[in-house]
Amino acid sequence: MQEGGEQQKGRHQKEARKAFTCICLSLGTAFLVQTMLLVAVPLEAIELGATPLILGLIVSAPYVLPLLLALPFGSLVARLGSPRTLQMGAVGMVIGTGLLVLAPGFGGLIAGQMVIGLAQLMMIISAQTAITYLGQGTALEKYFGWYTMYLSIGQMLGPLLAGWIVDHRGGPSAAFDAAFIASFVALVSLMMSNRRTSSSDQQGGGFFISVVQQWQLLKTSPGVKLSLVISLAAMLALGAHGSYFPVYLESLALSGTTIGLLVSLRALASMAVRPFTSAIVGLLHGRYATMSMTLILMALGLMLVGVTGNVYWLCLFSILVGLGVGLSQPLSMVVIAESVPEHRRAHALAVRLMANRAMQFAAPLLLGMMTQFGGFTLAYFACGVLLLLHWLLFQRLRRQHAIQ
Repeated sequence: MQEGGEQQKGRHQKEARKAFTCICLSLGTAFLVQTMLLVAVPLEAIELGATPLILGLIVSAPYVLPLLLALPFGSLVARLGSPRTLQMGAVGMVIGTGLLVLAPGFGGLIAGQMVIGLAQLMMIISAQTAITYLGQGTALEKYFGWYTMYLSIGQMLGPLLAGWIVDHRGGPSAAFDAAFIASFVALVSLMMSNRRTSSSDQQGGGFFISVVQQWQLLKTSPGVKLSLVISLAAMLALGAHGSYFPVYLESLALSGTTIGLLVSLRALASMAVRPFTSAIVGLLHGRYATMSMTLILMALGLMLVGVTGNVYWLCLFSILVGLGVGLSQPLSMVVIAESVPEHRRAHALAVRLMANRAMQFAAPLLLGMMTQFGGFTLAYFACGVLLLLHWLLFQRLRRQHAIQ
């Protein structure tokens, strides 16, 4: 009997590893597609004659509907189970990139981006919920560390691939074709795994009741509050660095390949640090001390971007932002997952994603307005100051709730 139980446990672990690998491959590919578009969409919009403010509207398009639908999507994942909703999201990625290919012009850019934003939201909530069921404590830190490392691989390769295609294979429209092809990889990888890594029979008590319950997490859980502060700061850093960084670099007369390299360097730094998340947490004596440090790194990396056109300094600032984002993201997921009961994890992660999308929507618009009226130097300096304000709020919440 004991031997049979061990064999069954071994099978379950093998299936879990397979499911985890498929999830990581699929989400890594989805982020590769998304970061290809971070380079291709702004460049295509510029070719179409977009002003900085219109560019901000286009870049913000993927985050409009997710801002409104993140909480309902959390309830949907809890009710249907993450395997099914992961596949639904992957299909949406194919449809969204197809719109970019088949509908050129401002309309196609906005429509495709909006569909991709919804699809990626569904995939992220589903994947993060599934991973929370694979472990806890240090084990969960490692799972999320490896998961976010796969995302960083996609974020690193996406801009490089897009920049090379823009320079050598026909411009931004050719990058859209490549993104459409790559989106099928995310779908196929999920079809390879049929393991149910999260429960789909949770009783939420009704769709809108579940949404109200998700809002209550903001009032009752200190961990959720702190996680949201860190996550919002990371999204501000990513929005400021990712959305307008290619445009700033192009204003410095750098090539598409160099632009892709500099954007990818941030993702490379994030990828390199994430497998060591648990070790760094131990070295700095806790998650919250580590999260506090990430805010300082991101603030410095952004505040100084607009004061130089030197490629080597820009590389250093990209690395600082990458290290801050690389550590803050997995830790914010772990904190939020362990701050709520197991049956509320999809809901809590949806709250986090909704806040993220709000910042991702606002950051390009804010940066666009500041850039149009004050230039890149002022815009990036102001973003750095905003990150320092996040650090002050984080420290205040820690003192308020006596969290070390």
